Amino acid sequence: MKQRTPSYIQLLFLLFVLTMQTACQQEEDDNNGITEKVNVGDAIPDFILTDADGKTVSASSLSGQVYILSFFDTGCRDCQKEFPVLQQIYDKYQSDVVLLNVPRSQSASEISQYWQASGLSMPVYMPKDKDLYYKFASRGIPRCYIVDSKGVVQAVFTDAPIADYGTLDAILQDLLKDGAAQEDDTVKLSVRLRVPSAAGSTGIDFFQNEYIVSHLELFFFDSSTKKLVNKFVIEELSQDKEPYFTEYDITYLMKTLKIQVGVYNIFAVANYDKIPDNITSQDEFLELTDNVTYEEGIVPNMPQSGPVMTSRATSMLAVDLKPWSNKDFYLTIDVERVMAKVQIGTVQNYFELKHDGKKYADIHLTNYKLVNLNSEYYLFQHKAEMSALGGKPIFVMPQNFEEYNYGNREYVIDPLFYKKVALVADAEKFRNYYKSWYGAFTTDNFASIPASGNYGNAYILENTAFKSSQKNGFSPGIIFKAAVSPVSVYIYDTKTRTLVEETRQEYWSHTIYLYDYKFYGSIQAVNVAAGLSLDELATYTDVQLKAYGIKKCNFNMGVYETYYTYWIQHRTDNTDAMGAMCYGVVRNNFYRINITGVSGIGDSEIVPEIMRDNYSSSNINN
Repeated sequence: MKQRTPSYIQLLFLLFVLTMQTACQQEEDDNNGITEKVNVGDAIPDFILTDADGKTVSASSLSGQVYILSFFDTGCRDCQKEFPVLQQIYDKYQSDVVLLNVPRSQSASEISQYWQASGLSMPVYMPKDKDLYYKFASRGIPRCYIVDSKGVVQAVFTDAPIADYGTLDAILQDLLKDGAAQEDDTVKLSVRLRVPSAAGSTGIDFFQNEYIVSHLELFFFDSSTKKLVNKFVIEELSQDKEPYFTEYDITYLMKTLKIQVGVYNIFAVANYDKIPDNITSQDEFLELTDNVTYEEGIVPNMPQSGPVMTSRATSMLAVDLKPWSNKDFYLTIDVERVMAKVQIGTVQNYFELKHDGKKYADIHLTNYKLVNLNSEYYLFQHKAEMSALGGKPIFVMPQNFEEYNYGNREYVIDPLFYKKVALVADAEKFRNYYKSWYGAFTTDNFASIPASGNYGNAYILENTAFKSSQKNGFSPGIIFKAAVSPVSVYIYDTKTRTLVEETRQEYWSHTIYLYDYKFYGSIQAVNVAAGLSLDELATYTDVQLKAYGIKKCNFNMGVYETYYTYWIQHRTDNTDAMGAMCYGVVRNNFYRINITGVSGIGDSEIVPEIMRDNYSSSNINN
């Protein structure tokens, strides 16, 4: 009988069946050449997984907990044999042992379909890092790790042998017994997180989301070795309805944490999720959490998830964690915003400009923009000893974490500020630190000033340029935009060769000039009034006109515009000197600037002027 040749479709089907039957065999063959990266007795590498609800779990957060970490693929035959065994383990130990089933490359929907068809109920966790699998082995599934409460791998199963119920059950029984016997080696932490108000005192305006903590990371470093012992990622915090510390706006409570007895340096970071997962030491942690960037140095609106907040670097050093009468160890951590808050408002909508009791113009402040604000910041404060406030200080990063000391020349500072010692000739260097730099000012992206009695809010990274540099024009400041409404403008009548007072705006020129408290419609009119001989066809800058006591305003978008510069400065007892804020980081501070008066008009353009010790801040009063 003549044998039939298989069709193309049949060959494809046979090839598919053979592939399915040999998939795990290929894995077994691969295992022969595997170089194990994690073996029995090793500390488990840190990892971050998410469950079906989006909650995260990591090796650090599982400290004190026995758990199983299993890598699988639903198309692998050996994995399919292992699933019922793990399901049995889960059914028996789910209250005592955490089971982490992690797919090698499959999607959640693919796994869900297989789980439903197979009647499985054990949880599945998706890896945050796609390369997580390769932290444990170069290849090969199934792969199952049994980890004790100290984070040490006690057993590893692959496809030779596949984990069986009896073996897993015996291992877990022993580990749970050992964990109970070693209970004295761990301490339970009952953590309270306190968040102060915008200024740490009452009577100050604040918004609810200014002190919301939606995400918290706690880092525990061994105080002696500076090695990372635990990292806890906490996303479930509840507010204490009756906080013991009433001077704080809000106190958060969280689930009880468990950690080995020891002496720790503890750091808290709230509402920030960009710290790398692979840090191992305190020095590495501090280096990686420093030099963080806000591009403009300003946050116009506080995010609903809450601001970035951290504990003070010195507040939780050498904390001795140990059980006390078999009770929880109560740990209170204070955090504060890394940004200061500024409120800007006016006592009235319009200000009159008068001379000798006679009004010559109205000023309406309409917009503002903050300038010379840091574009980079450090999450944790540093301390340095300054040499006569002039030379480079003694500073070794990251050891300089000490308390602020008012009694000497030690300040809590931003280490970047020591790079900001350039002269005004080196101003280009500063553009690396100030995205909204005064010398590169643009007239876009202004915020509106609210109506009188109200305040606009901004959250800023304060300027920390060296004192001498701030005197050269690098102090933090605010540019105010205002509309000028003259009572009248004097027009030069070419027929009569005299000046005519005109109150109708439609007859005013595009540029008007203020001289001796009167506005003029042209340079020619100013020449007649002042006895000058300026070129009537030339275009003069503000600086050039200032030499003659003249100021100008340009017509734009229906109004005559002028700009005022206000320097934000802290003063010392000597009012001619710049105060401590100009070279100290004052985070979580609260500033309120309320405009009470305006004298004269400002500038038609923004031109940086060198700031001296006796610099007159601006024509804005507050």
